[in-house]
Amino acid sequence: MKKILRASWFSPDPKGHGGNRRTLQIEELVTSLGLIVEDTQLNLSIRLQRRLERFFNGFNFINKYNYLTYPLHCRLSYLEDIFIDFNIGFNNYQGTKVILWESTNNYTIPYLAKKNSFTIIALPHNIESLVVNKNNNFTSKSLPFNFQYEIKNLAKADKLFSISREEQWLLKLYGIDADFLPYYPPKEVLNYLLTIRKDRNDSEKKRFLIIGTANNYPTMQGMIEQIKWLKAIKKEFDYEIDVAGYGTENLKEYCCDSSINILGSVDSKELYGLLVNAKAVLAHQKIGTGALTRITEMVIAGIPVIANSSACRSAFDFEGVYCYEDKSELLNLMCKILDMPSILPPPIESEKRFLNYILSLI
Repeated sequence: MKKILRASWFSPDPKGHGGNRRTLQIEELVTSLGLIVEDTQLNLSIRLQRRLERFFNGFNFINKYNYLTYPLHCRLSYLEDIFIDFNIGFNNYQGTKVILWESTNNYTIPYLAKKNSFTIIALPHNIESLVVNKNNNFTSKSLPFNFQYEIKNLAKADKLFSISREEQWLLKLYGIDADFLPYYPPKEVLNYLLTIRKDRNDSEKKRFLIIGTANNYPTMQGMIEQIKWLKAIKKEFDYEIDVAGYGTENLKEYCCDSSINILGSVDSKELYGLLVNAKAVLAHQKIGTGALTRITEMVIAGIPVIANSSACRSAFDFEGVYCYEDKSELLNLMCKILDMPSILPPPIESEKRFLNYILSLI
């Protein structure tokens, strides 16, 4: 069987977070063509090289590719580690010279891929430089410098598939002919969600649910603002809300009464019960990039989603997703009886374009 190379920070795991599931979604599409996905292999022997030699190699790399990295004295050896590690991986690879570049904040990949005559398919999980409170690994800088830097490196891909319409539009403004491949749950996740949908037919739905990984800075900031808004409308609507997910126990200081129940991390059985019995899932972001995979998943599971406009980007037209702009609109939506949404169909045409491009290369 033919192979295709992948560079990703995430393992394809149906029980993992959104990044793991996006990677698995892409893998399932590629393997449907009869291809094997092989991950880039790092060679750790470089760690044993002498420091002076590593600095010399780093200078050579920066000079050859006119590569920007700051501060210079802290980044040379790190940059050369990555360069040699992945270069060895490329040289040892025996398969179709196509790479799925998911780890798009690793900016050495395009240089190495082109050096080894690979076609690059970029699949950014989000535009990394627009993530709030995050510095780039290579430059140690944040916005606005890093956005132009990321655009420059993404433009080196032969083809790019965005996870959201908004990022596709933005990349096109900068001359990158981005296509669109939205998130849709891989098979194991899809079956799990359909089981929840079935069990919701007989459940009693009284409590709202907020879920997410609060260890992620943008998610945490969104949850904090969401709780503040909910406390502001409490006097006008008597609600009960469960908050679950990694790191959500850190939200307890923002909750002053029992109407908001902070659960923290929950096991799979408890999460299943929360999803089956949720009146609706509440999603709120101050700012964000990419697309919230949980919105797609909740709609498939038959759970209405009440989300602010930043959170429901690329999902405005989904049946079962209700968007608000302010506290008054949030209150009105929480007071409504929301019907179970229809099952969201897979993005067949987007998948075809992605698969046809790969077929054209092999």
